[in-house]
Amino acid sequence: MAYQQQNMQSARKNSLGTPAKGKSLGKTLATSLLAVLPMMTVVTAATGLTGCGFHLRGLDAPLNFEVEKTAVVIEDNRRSFPLKLPLTRRLETLGVDVVDGMTMIENAANSKANNTDAEKTALIKVDNLRFRRYELVGVLTEIRLVLSADVTYDTYQNGQPVTLTNPIQVERSYQYNEASVSTDDQQGDQIRDWLYDSLARRITDQYVAISLPKVAPNTSKARQTAPMLEHSAPSTTVVTTPTS
Repeated sequence: MAYQQQNMQSARKNSLGTPAKGKSLGKTLATSLLAVLPMMTVVTAATGLTGCGFHLRGLDAPLNFEVEKTAVVIEDNRRSFPLKLPLTRRLETLGVDVVDGMTMIENAANSKANNTDAEKTALIKVDNLRFRRYELVGVLTEIRLVLSADVTYDTYQNGQPVTLTNPIQVERSYQYNEASVSTDDQQGDQIRDWLYDSLARRITDQYVAISLPKVAPNTSKARQTAPMLEHSAPSTTVVTTPTS
């Protein structure tokens, strides 16, 4: 009897221990799946991006620039030069082959010397880049920084050269307490970096808008919808009675 009771107790312990092991195994599997899911999402998203290319919503085909290379010309001074890096990065993100302005001039000179046609190169030229600072003095000094520039785009649209000059302005405000901070306006320096990046984004957006392909209306869809409208339109009969 004692032997049977001992076997029954050990069997009961094993039966009680099995669910605990099952629960721990289930938790381990769930944790592993949760850890793997973000990686699968990233891989899937990266595959989708590389497969579809750069595509704007509303267009039937991905955006293809007529000119493969674009030269970025910016004034060579301390105020204008910080714009070059963020502008180049944003253009390259769209698949634009960015070249230096001197490279474009050298290619044009070589083509002229060799009596050959120069390679088509678009141009983005930034002039008169300037900062303006406005202060509203109070308990806290409110500062508004404004960055503006004159941007000229020389590109091709449907095979024809297009030149467009637009003034662009970006701004941002922040508060500055001279009594509680050091003499260096660190927040102002960060705002300046943000303004350079914001100006680069605005320039890129305008360049894309100028380079958008002219999409003709889809005539096949219009032809398909026209008969449907004819059949669905209610017919009305007008009866006229002569008056005596």
